[in-house]
Amino acid sequence: MPIADPEKKQIAQRARLHLKICFGCGARNSIAATRCRKCHNSHLRLKNRALGAKK
Repeated sequence: MPIADPEKKQIAQRARLHLKICFGCGARNSIAATRCRKCHNSHLRLKNRALGAKK
């Protein structure tokens, strides 16, 4: 069920999409992280934020 309220939608997107993902173990980390919280690897990437239909 899509969220109609734009303010709630923005809050949900911030919680679900604004993360960093560890290349080593795949753990989700905060956007401000410089090292992984689980494996302490410093190789992090931003979560892909592309929205759209799945193929």
